This record gives sequence, C-alpha cells and structure tokens, in this order.
Amino acid sequence: MDTSTHALTGLAEDEAARALAEHGRNELPEPKPRSLHSRAARQLADPLSILLLIAGLVTLAVLREVPEGAAILAILLVNVVIGVSQEAKAEQAVRALRTMTAPMAKVRRGGAVRRIPAAEVVPGDVVEVAAGDRVAADAQVVEAVSLAVNESMLTGESRSAAKRAGGLLEGPLGDRDGELFSGTMAVRGSAVAVVTATGAATEMGRIASALQGQVKGPLEVELARVSKRIGVLAVVAGVVMVALGFTRGGIEPFELVLAGVALAIAAVPESMAAAVTTALALGSQRMAKLGVIVRRLSAIQALGATTVIASDKTGTLTTGRLAVTDHVTVPGADLWRAAVRCNDARDGLGDAVDVALLSAAAGHGVRPDEPRTSSRPFDADTRSMAVVTPGPVLTVKGAPEVVLARCSPGEQADRLAAAVPELARRGLRVLALAEGDTGDLDADGLRPVGLLALSDEIRVSARQAVADSRAGGIRVIMVTGDHADTARAVAVEVGIEPEPVVTGAGLEGEDRQARLREAGVLARVDPATKLDLVRALRDGGEVVAMTGDGVNDAPALRHADVGVAMAGEEGTDVAREAAAVVVTNGELGTIVTGVREGRRLHHNVASMIGYLLTGNLAEIFLVLAGLFLWPDLVIPLLPVQLLWINLVLDGIPAIALGVDRAPGDPLSTRPGRDGLLSRRVLARIGLRSLIVGVLVIAAVEVARRLGWDDAQVRTQAVLTLVFARLTLAYVARARRWTFERGWWRGRSVLVAVAGTAALQALVTLVPPLGALLALSAVPPLGWAMALGAAVLTPPLCDLARILGRRSRLAWTVASKGGSRSGGR
Repeated sequence: MDTSTHALTGLAEDEAARALAEHGRNELPEPKPRSLHSRAARQLADPLSILLLIAGLVTLAVLREVPEGAAILAILLVNVVIGVSQEAKAEQAVRALRTMTAPMAKVRRGGAVRRIPAAEVVPGDVVEVAAGDRVAADAQVVEAVSLAVNESMLTGESRSAAKRAGGLLEGPLGDRDGELFSGTMAVRGSAVAVVTATGAATEMGRIASALQGQVKGPLEVELARVSKRIGVLAVVAGVVMVALGFTRGGIEPFELVLAGVALAIAAVPESMAAAVTTALALGSQRMAKLGVIVRRLSAIQALGATTVIASDKTGTLTTGRLAVTDHVTVPGADLWRAAVRCNDARDGLGDAVDVALLSAAAGHGVRPDEPRTSSRPFDADTRSMAVVTPGPVLTVKGAPEVVLARCSPGEQADRLAAAVPELARRGLRVLALAEGDTGDLDADGLRPVGLLALSDEIRVSARQAVADSRAGGIRVIMVTGDHADTARAVAVEVGIEPEPVVTGAGLEGEDRQARLREAGVLARVDPATKLDLVRALRDGGEVVAMTGDGVNDAPALRHADVGVAMAGEEGTDVAREAAAVVVTNGELGTIVTGVREGRRLHHNVASMIGYLLTGNLAEIFLVLAGLFLWPDLVIPLLPVQLLWINLVLDGIPAIALGVDRAPGDPLSTRPGRDGLLSRRVLARIGLRSLIVGVLVIAAVEVARRLGWDDAQVRTQAVLTLVFARLTLAYVARARRWTFERGWWRGRSVLVAVAGTAALQALVTLVPPLGALLALSAVPPLGWAMALGAAVLTPPLCDLARILGRRSRLAWTVASKGGSRSGGR
C-alpha cells in the first residue's frame, strides 16, 4: 500500500469507485435472512404449538372428529402465519434502525476532506481519525498526534493502546502500534491513516461470528416470566379439569384429555411476547421518523418513565452554531494569529469552536500557514489545548481560569480576568489565549494574549420543550462545561430554574451527592462529575435521561437509565455506542417527543398485556367453575371453541391496542415504577377476569333455566365471553375511566372490536361455519344477554377500580395513623 506523502491527498473519485466495485462495501457480512420454512419450523417448535398439533392430530386420527380436528389444525396454521409475520416485521424494523445509525468516516478524496458513510470506505482511502471516532476500516498510521485507541473489543485489554506512524504492523493485535483496526474507538489525539482492508477482510470481519446474537432486555425477561407463570396455571387447570372429568364418568377418555390440553393451550397468551415486541418495533420506527432512534427496544420503557433530563447546553438547548461576537486583546499581541495556530479545524470541518475561530480570523485576514512541531489536543479534564510552532512558540487556548493560571502575574492578566465575568453574564462562551517562547507543552509563565467571546443562539424549540417537560413532571437540569454565569443566563432564557448553580470545583465535601441532586445548573463539569450526577439522581429514585455527544460523555450515557446520544457533526461514534437512544437533530424538544412516544408505547403495552391476561384468566375461571356448576354439561366450552376464542380475541384487538393512541396527552401520566405487572396490576387483572367470568356464568345459567339444549348453552357462553372480552379492550386502554373524553378517537381499537364482533356474528349465524365450531342458533334473548354483558363489563370494572382506590386510600390512612400511634 502506498503511504508516501503525495499519496495523502487521497484517491480520486473514479479510483474510489473502481475499488468499491472490486472489494465491495465496507460492511461485515450479515447472517442470511431466515427462510420461510425455518421461520415456520421455529413457530411450530414452541411447546404450546406442539400441544396444539398433537390435539389436532388426535382429534382427526383417533377420535375421527374431522370438523373439529380440521378447525384445530386451521387455527394452528393461522397462529403460525401470524407468528412468522410478526417475526419478519420485527427483523425489518431492527434492520431499518441499524441503517439509520450507520457510522460516518472522514476521508480525503482528490485533496478535499469529505464525510462519507463508513460503508463506502475502500482500500487505499486516506482517512482522518480524531478522539471520539470509530475507526472505519483496518488502516496503517502515517501521521499521529497523541493518538490512543480503545481496542478492548478485539484484545480484551481495557487500557487504551497508543498508536504511532511507522509502528509495528505484524504480530499480536495488542502489539501492532502502527495499525488501526475497524470497529475500535479513538479516545485521544488524532491521526491520518491509509486503509489496508475493509469489510470481511478486516480483523473484525474475521471474528464477526463471535459478535452475533441478541440479548433479551428487561421487558422481554419480564414478559417471559409472566407467560411461564400463566402457562403453569393453565396446565394445572387442564389437569384439574381432566381429573374432575374422570371422577364423574360418562365421557370418552380421549375427548376428556383433549379438552384438558385445549384448555391449557387456550388459556396461555403464547403470542404475548411476540405481539409486544412487534408493537415496540413498529413504535420505534414511528419514533425514528420523529428523530428519535431507539437502539434497544427495552429502552422505550425507561424513556417513558423518565423523571429527569440532564441536558447539555451547546447543541441541545442552543443551536451549536457559534460565532465570535466579542473579544479583548492585550496591546501588542496578535490575538487572531494565536487563534489560528491553536486550532484543529480544517476546510470547515472540526469542533464548532475551532470552526468559528477560523472564520473570525479569516475575516481579519489571518489564515492557517504555520506547521506544528508538537501539540496536545483539547482535553476535557484540563479544559485546554496546546500547540508548539517553529520559533519555538507555545500557544495555549482554553477556559480562562485554566489559561490565565499559567500566565505570569501582571496587569494584563488581571485585566483579562476581570473582563471574564461580564462577558459570561451576557451568556457568551469565553476562551482565553496565551503564548510563550518555549517548546514545552506544560510550561507556565506565559504571556496573556486575549479573550474570545462566542455566542450560541438559543434553539426556538428549547423553551417549549422545557415547559412541556415541566408539565409532564420531568425536571430539566443543564449540564455544561461553560462558565457558571454563561450557563445561568442560558438557563433563564430557556425557562430552566437555574438555582442552585453548582460548579464542578464547588462539589467537594460530604454533601456532594445532595448538592448534585438539588442542582438546577451544573457548570464547569468534567466527565467524572457527569457520572456522579447520574448516580446521585438514580440513588434518589429518579429515572435519568442523560444527553451527550462526546467521548467523555460515554460513561454517563452508559450508566444513565436512558443514555441519549445527540447525532450530527459533533456527535461521536463512542457516544452513539454507549447510548440506548440517538436523537438525529440534537434538540431537547425531540427528546421530549421521545418521552411522550415512550409513555404512549408503555401505556399501549400495558393495555395489551392487561387485555390478554384478563381474557385468559376469565377462560380458566369459566371452565373450572362450570365443572362444579353444571355437571351434566361436562365441558362448558369445547376445545375448538376455546381455540377459536383465543384466535379472534388475542389477535386483531391486541395488535390494535399496540398501535393505539389513547385519550389525552401521554406526558400527563407517568408510568409506575413497579414494572408492567406489579401486584396492584395483577390484582386488577384478576378482578376484571372474575367480573367477565361471572357475567358469562349468569348468561349460561339463564339459558339453562330456559331449557336450551347443550349446543345452544355453549354457543351462549361463547357469544357472551367474546362480546364481554371485546369491551375489555376499552377498559384496558383507558387511563382513568373507560369512556373518558375522547375514547372514540382510537380508530384502530374501534375497527378491531367492530370487525371481531362482526366475525363472531358471521360464524354464529351461518350454519356451515357454525358447524365447524359446534355453534348453533340462539334466540334473540341470547344476543341481548351477550350485548348486555358487553355493556355491563366497563362500568363494573370502573366500579371495581373506584372501590380499589378507596380501599388503598383507607389502608394508607390507617397505616399512617397506626404509625403515629405507635410513635407515641
């Protein structure tokens, strides 16, 4: 590979195109999409599907009941089709989100520096790498300035590896200090390198298979745990049903066993996890269109539960487009020359501060023309940058308190120090510059050069976002490296309550944690303080969303409940990798939109789970109660009827709840801290299932007293159960009361409920269809009772909710009273 100096102008566009055609895109080979038959086999391999298959085959081959057996196998087929479709949609959503978070690379093409998708990098490209960048491909270092790279994903070594031009290119990975590896992260310094390998030919490509696989999030684990518990309950119910049937006699053993198996299958919400994952995946796609890319679906739950947003100032509350609006120059010093010397921007690319300084210097006729002999890039810990140019001349740029502390005491240094507070009070970002005739990057005794004050325009959406957050019970804390006075001025302008304003230097002492939790604005913070803020807030019971875009933000992003990486020119790959959520436009308003959507999705998932579990428990209760109430009926609901109810009620209505837009603003209701299935929620589900079960039992009892035959009685049970469960969809989606204001606006739920009711009416009224499900015609009174149960279900559930709230309130008051009495 040619790494000579003239080659560093980069490939020409036609050369890059030929290389791309020859070597292919710089991407790791993705696993082949799962074939249709393998997806179907995966669905059939589920234990519950196996039970259903056995039930259908036994009904056909042993019992010779062709209509029932065919219906059971048809229902199994429909379940498989739905499962395959849900899996395909979820995978498609994940692929789309992965594409939207694809990294970028900075390359030199034909002498110009460009940002291109990393997938378009080819062997021979000249790439520039700076702190915070993910290395796009394997490359040989030809220029390096204090470069250190995190290679832990390849070597297992947590310590950063130093890189240098002309270093080793052979041997163990950890010893190759002249080579960069695809996928690793630059954590300090900068470099220029020539790409030697891309895609599958990289070191990462060789071990790509070890990086595949999915990790279940907490939401998926919770759903799996609940499904298993309900499954055990259903199997026990089936066993009890079979045992009771055998003690009574008068029923064929095969038919009885089949009924028990069918009850167990019908009572288990086997599609719940897949339906919830699909709802979250589709919801995350909708959020992506709004600028909120969810990298891990389980983060949606935490995003919706957010109580504190710790927001960066620059680029989030402000536009991030800086301009030099004021300056103070020491007589005889060349402020603009110093600003150009100590600057890493190039061709309009680089840090926003450096780009603004170059632009201002160009306006004064000063452009970069001096080579460097050594340099130290800006560091968040020292809050300064240092460059040595021939002479030698040392130029230092950074926070005024840092730079002026390295200057010799005197009138000019005092004058600059006195000017800083006034500039900061105006909301300006202030930088100081100093020089010295030395080649020592750490030298003190420098000459002050002057101050540069930059303004950052407030985002139009920031004020509204802060107001919306406050209305939704979310506190916004500003976190910035700027001067305290600058931070206070911006906070007041966007509507954040600034007091107390806490600086990183003022956080020593035993009350550090308490002061962090109380802060309205954190100024002059370092990465360690950001991380301490996250821990302090979480220890105080808050759910924290932390924003960031730099390398040093990564620890705080990783430890926050929701790490939010702000994408854009300043956003680094390190931040995106550490975060669970990526905001494409960097605005606080977009984060609040994400919280709103997160709360909506959280509510929809909770509604879906509550709806499914209530119906399944109602079926178990009805069948077991029927064994005791109606011995002569033997089986209150036939296996094929149970399976049909599960198919029509666990399908379309559940999916409709997953994409629903419930009444009211989602920000007005914060999710509970006890998860989706707390004891209170489970108690509510149990009570609702009892209400539905009692209504069905009442309708069946009326039908029996009127002398209806067994087929009509079972048909009445099916109709009443289906119609009552359909109105449960409205009960489950309600935030307070079932028919609160705007309840009719949920078109998806309305269509699903109406369509399912019409389908049930069709199979009941059309004899050939009814015969498949052992349904028969019932008198008009039967339809009236079924509709009556549907009408009564919501108010009875609302009444139970009121009584439950009052009982909890009474218990709380009594407990507090008892505690006070005990205290006396």
